[in-house]
Formats: sequence, structure tokens, C-alpha cells
Amino acid sequence: MKYKVLAADDEFWSRENIRNLIPWEEYSLEFLEPACDGEEVMERIEEEKPDIILTDINMPFLSGLELLERLQKEYPEIITVAISGYDDFDKVKGVFVSGGLDYLLKPVGKEEMVKVLTKALNLLEERENTKKQDETSRIREHKLSSFLEDSEYSALLSGKLYGQADAQTYVSSTNTFSEVATLMVKFYNIAEIAEKFEYDNLQMSWSIKSRLRELTGLEENVIIFNNSNKMSEFLLVKTADAKEFRTLAENILREFPLEEYGPISVVLHEQTSSLDDIGTIYRELISTLVTRPFNRHHCILSCQEEKRGESQRSSEIQMMGKSAPAHMETELYHLLATGQRSKTEKLIFKTCDFKDCDNGAWTYLDVKQYTGRLTGILYRYVQEKCPELTAQAEEAMDNIDYYMKCLNAPSLLASLKILLDSLWERGEDKDSDSGSGSIMQQVEQIHKYMERSYHENITLTALAEEYHMDASYLSRSFSQKYGETIIAFLTRIRMEKAAELMKDPDKKLETISFLVGYDDYNYFSRVFRKKMGCSPRDYRNNLAQL
Repeated sequence: MKYKVLAADDEFWSRENIRNLIPWEEYSLEFLEPACDGEEVMERIEEEKPDIILTDINMPFLSGLELLERLQKEYPEIITVAISGYDDFDKVKGVFVSGGLDYLLKPVGKEEMVKVLTKALNLLEERENTKKQDETSRIREHKLSSFLEDSEYSALLSGKLYGQADAQTYVSSTNTFSEVATLMVKFYNIAEIAEKFEYDNLQMSWSIKSRLRELTGLEENVIIFNNSNKMSEFLLVKTADAKEFRTLAENILREFPLEEYGPISVVLHEQTSSLDDIGTIYRELISTLVTRPFNRHHCILSCQEEKRGESQRSSEIQMMGKSAPAHMETELYHLLATGQRSKTEKLIFKTCDFKDCDNGAWTYLDVKQYTGRLTGILYRYVQEKCPELTAQAEEAMDNIDYYMKCLNAPSLLASLKILLDSLWERGEDKDSDSGSGSIMQQVEQIHKYMERSYHENITLTALAEEYHMDASYLSRSFSQKYGETIIAFLTRIRMEKAAELMKDPDKKLETISFLVGYDDYNYFSRVFRKKMGCSPRDYRNNLAQL
């Protein structure tokens, strides 16, 4: 960092002597054009912002001691050094009483100047370090406070949504939040966004919330929180009319551009309600969210204003999806059993024009229902006809589920193709695979990469693209070498790391979920229970009893 030095003396030769005394640039100092007196110094401070002022004591209009006194009162952060041709004890005392760092006698020598500047620079560095530490502490306190606030508000969602009897919150509804509307912002590229923040979930959450708050005009009566159970969701509760809410939604999409943050959904619930009803409001927001187009574009959705019974709403949603034909299971079984590859793929990918499911005609719910029905049929076929491929089928289904959440149609379709390829290739001679040294070296590289980067967004199709390999071939080669599929290995590593992080009682389970690669805590909890035999909370409680 380069600091600025301003010298003041009413004698020209004294000013020039100081200017040429040392090579200022070599000391990372910018020597400003010297001032002729104290009044000129005061006039120039606001514009030039010097860090160090060297002033003569005996000057007309505004003496050096008077200048020091004013600087101490008005600009105490500026370091001051007095220079005089007289060794006067009273003046020396006056310098230090006025906050001066040191007192130099004319003619000033190079060695003396270097010593006093070194002292001044050390003091400036200490101040900078203290300021940085204070700022770091302040930001950390804000982030922790923000996270605790998120946990409290999220308890209102989870308690009513998932029926958690032990969900507690210290947040109570007041008159201020009795007639409010709600807006939800959903990010679909949260793993990539987290990478920008070096996977610091507190920093990411706080940063996004700060930007959302700025868009509200920093209104006081606004609640903004990040859903602790789903880090990709942010909720905003405030008083606003329909037009204002729609404008806010449009501003949010501009603030988080598609090319930088990926697709975003903003869901508006404009009907006013109490904060106590946020659990019900959240369910309606989620129900509306699944009606967005299945493509990678920004989207604004609105909940229907009229109140409806939950059963009626649920039945309507079930009717919205593009379901697979009733005869599809029988026909698909027959085509698979008789090895009719092209007809099988035609049935799967061309039914309802599924191969173009991101063309805007399919909603998220359409794709979810269709793929759910389809993978259900394929998984039952695998279990009945070729159970040795169960692990590969589960891996493909995990990939499909992930790509669906990311609105990534090409990778979703590719994962379905991988699952089908594994069915066609079963029974073929795979011995030649193990003989390819270069392939096995790549597989080893992938294995090591996942061991150290387990928290990143890792998928089979992404790995295949990165290493220029066919995804089906990569999956098969990895399983042959390590005895488990890529997804099974990645999941095991993540769960083992999560179990290790749980030894730290200060780390919240939602934070641990995010640190090992899951933005959805409820999904992480299900996977952990499946792999470790108990819930994350029970596992931590068991650790505490050891």
C-alpha cells in the first residue's frame, strides 16, 4: 500500500531539501507537492488525503503548533511530525501534547528522516491490520447473526411443513408483520455459486441476502432469510402492493444475471397474511414453483390468489403432469427383453416429445412425473431381469434426480441413455477394458480428484466430458477397478467426511451438509441415514456420549 506525505514549510529551500532528502518511491511513499503554510495544508487535506504530515513549527498565518492542534481535533488519524530550527523544550512538549509523533531539528538528515518515517509506517501498518481484523470480526459477527436468524425463521417453515414437534423459534409475529406478502427466490446453480465463495455458506448466504436487502431500499420492516434446510431458497417478507412486488421480482432477476448465477425462479405470494402463517405460505410457494418451465431461463411465477383446499390443490397438480402412457410399462418390458434398442429409445425419448423437454412446453412437474414413472419401470426391470446392474441403475437415478433439480435437460437425457446402455451391454465381454492402462490411469485420476474435491459439483456426465470418455464406459471401468460405482464412492466419501465434521459440536448439521456437497439438508439426512444407519442428529448424540 502506498501512503501519502505532505510537507509544510514557509521557506522554499526547506521544502526542496525535504523533497530531495530520500527516494520516496522506494519507501512506497507518494511525496505530495509541499505546502507553504498551515492554512494551505488544511485547505488541501480533504482532496489529497495525506497519511503523514511533516510541518515546520514557525510559519506565518497558522503556526505549526496551531496546525497540529487542529489536525488532532479534526483529523486524528493523520500522523504528524514537527520540524524546527530551534531546540525549544516548550515547543517540543507542545508537539507531543498536540499528538505529534516526533520532533526533528533542522537541517534534517537522511538517517533521521528514515527513522521517523519507519516509525510512522509501522504505526500505519498496525492501524491497517487492526482495521482489517476489526472488519473481519464485524463481518463474521454479521454472518453468524445472519445464520442464527435464518435458523429461527426456517424453523417456522420446517415445523409446519415437516411436522417437527421440537422445532423452536424465538421469532414472534407482531403487528408489523401481520399484513405482509411473501416472495421466494430459488437458485438452481447453488453449487457453482458456492464455489465463488470458496464454499463458505455463511458468506454466500449473507452476501445474497445483503444484495436482496439493497433491492428493497434497505427498508426496516423487511424480513429476508435463507432456508436453512435448502440453501438454494431465500424468502422475503414485506408489506407491498402487487405492482411493487412485481417490480422487485424483475429487479432481482437483473441483479443476478443468468450467465453468472444460472437460472432463477422468483415466486410471488401477493396475498397478505401473518408471519405466523409462513409455513402454509411456503407450501403454496413450493407448489407453484414446480409449474415453472423446465428450461434454464429466469422465471417469475405467482401463487393463485384465491384460497383453495389442500386436497383440491394437490389433485390439480397431479393432473398437470405429462404422464407416461398406461401401456408403456408392458411395451417397454417387451422391447428390453427382445433387445430392440432403437424402438426402446424411440418409445422413451419421443413419447410426448420428451427429447425436447426443455423447449418450454414441459414444466418442472411434467419432467419429474415422467422421469419418475420411467425410471420406476426401468428399475423394476433391472431388479427382476438383471439385478447385477442395480448399483448402476441407482447411480443413474441419482444423476437424473440431480440434473432435474438443476434444470439441466441435456445431462438428464444423457443419464437416461447411460442407464439404457448398461442394459444393452450386459453380458458382453469386458475383459478388454481392464487391459487398457491409459484408461485405468484416468480412472485413478478421477478417484483421487473425488477424494479431495468431494464437496464440489461432481457428476458422472461432467467427469466423462472432462476426461473425454464415454460416460457408460467410464462408469463401467470405475466399477471394475474399485468395486463400487462413482456415485456410491462419492456418497461414501461425503458421509465419512460429514461424520468426521460432526465431532465438532460447534458446527451446525445444516452447515456440515453444505460443506460436504448438499444444499438440501433433508436430502442429506436421508442419504446419511441410509449409509450410516441413523440420522445425523442421532449420530452426533451418540458421539457426545462416548
